[in-house]
Amino acid sequence: MRQICTIRDVTCYKSVVYILEKTNLIILYNINKNILMKKNHFSLRRKAYALMSLAAGVLLFASCAQDGFDEESFDSGVYNTQLEAPSTDDIQITASADGTQQTISWPVVYGAGGYHAILTNTTAGEVLIDSVYDGTSFAVARVEDNNYELSLEVLGNEERNNTGCDPVIKTFNTFAVAFATIPSGSDLCEYFQNNPIPEGNEEELVYDLEEGGQYTVSGILDFGGNKIQLRCTNDQKRPTITYGEQGTIRTSAPLKLKSLNFNCSASANEAIGLSETPDESIKGATGSGDYYNIMGTLHITSCNFEGVNAQFIHDNNKKYCIETCVIDNTVVKLTSTASSGVNSNAIIYFKSGFINNLTVQNSTFWNAGDSDAKYFIQYNNSGRCDRAGYTSNSVNIKNSTFYNIAKSGQWANYSGFSGKATSVFVLTNTIFVDCAKEIARRFIGGNFSTSPSYTFLNNTYLQDAATDTYDNEENYDKSGTAIKSNPQFADPTNGDFTVNGGEQLSKRTGDPRWLPAAE
Repeated sequence: MRQICTIRDVTCYKSVVYILEKTNLIILYNINKNILMKKNHFSLRRKAYALMSLAAGVLLFASCAQDGFDEESFDSGVYNTQLEAPSTDDIQITASADGTQQTISWPVVYGAGGYHAILTNTTAGEVLIDSVYDGTSFAVARVEDNNYELSLEVLGNEERNNTGCDPVIKTFNTFAVAFATIPSGSDLCEYFQNNPIPEGNEEELVYDLEEGGQYTVSGILDFGGNKIQLRCTNDQKRPTITYGEQGTIRTSAPLKLKSLNFNCSASANEAIGLSETPDESIKGATGSGDYYNIMGTLHITSCNFEGVNAQFIHDNNKKYCIETCVIDNTVVKLTSTASSGVNSNAIIYFKSGFINNLTVQNSTFWNAGDSDAKYFIQYNNSGRCDRAGYTSNSVNIKNSTFYNIAKSGQWANYSGFSGKATSVFVLTNTIFVDCAKEIARRFIGGNFSTSPSYTFLNNTYLQDAATDTYDNEENYDKSGTAIKSNPQFADPTNGDFTVNGGEQLSKRTGDPRWLPAAE
């Protein structure tokens, strides 16, 4: 057994250090007290007697520093060597129990002078880590449904004349495992008819669509009570789903759409709808009321919808309550006509039910059609959290851009939320141009009271850009932060909402896609 510790100033015999390289055990033997302290917790009881018998062969005396021990140095015995990087298979990515953190670890390279790690979230285009490590692991925040790239460089060691090596590159992602990949060219209605969703499944089933693929929805694609995710794992190469004349996607369960383009221009139906025949098993699922409770999230993220002629989301006149709906990083172009029916109702239209918690963020809604909706959001007047088994409800619009939406109508209609202590309203960093009058008033349900929770910040309410007319929001948006200047969109009639207004630029308001990259 070889010595692997350096001994300095051996003047004290009260403590000794034993290091066994192969077992990775450190034993502190205190002669005065005859105590064994074990640092490694694996199989120590079985090995205690064996270690005692081997102690004489590895006994090293430590110097008596002020803290009781001098720093000991490990000698790997590796000199004059071209070092090799760990293989990508040996680099491990481990998520924490709650999924918010991930630990990246790799095997030790003996004789190295350290490790230079660069971790990039390639989905967000952000470098998360650029550091040199003495150890062989680090922890970092984890974001679901993102792609990552790790560059790991083994550094040389001049004292030992060891040479480092080129970085090894490992790519990984945090996407859920796909149940199946749907081939490009498929009609999704036919695909799911020929490949039925397994009966009795209660977990989310993830279906991958091919990068840059072309798909159709020839009719009504209704997932019913099945939890489904349709996605592409490469946001830069989104597939396109083209609706037929009756094309739409419906559900009565949580649904996630991610990194997809939709062409809805041929369809007379809503872009996303709720099943005309609800799943009876979810009626009153919260234990309160007679709503069909969709307990989970309708999540639309990183999508583009072109040519939406009718409603964007519609309950099909059934008494649904969606627990949570999130629209994030999405662009919706509305092309409604007089015959589509949207002119008499809403873009997010729940004739019989409501969304308990709605969030629209980092998104753009605009209308290029010759007709207009009466409201952006409309819920049935009876829709209220306690009637569907919840203790609070919310409407959140953040960092978004709206153009030519409900210009001749009103912004919202949900009297069940109005004036209730259970209601939470958040409207921040959002730009409205050529939209409804009195947006702030309608956003909070039509009247201001002290009971609901209100948050307003840095919103632009440009009611008529041609006449430079702004809403009188002071009685409702009482933040004193409303921006009364034109955001100067580059070409709004053609869908270019690049911001040129100084105040909006300085405060970075509106959908971030229309802002210059942050410095």
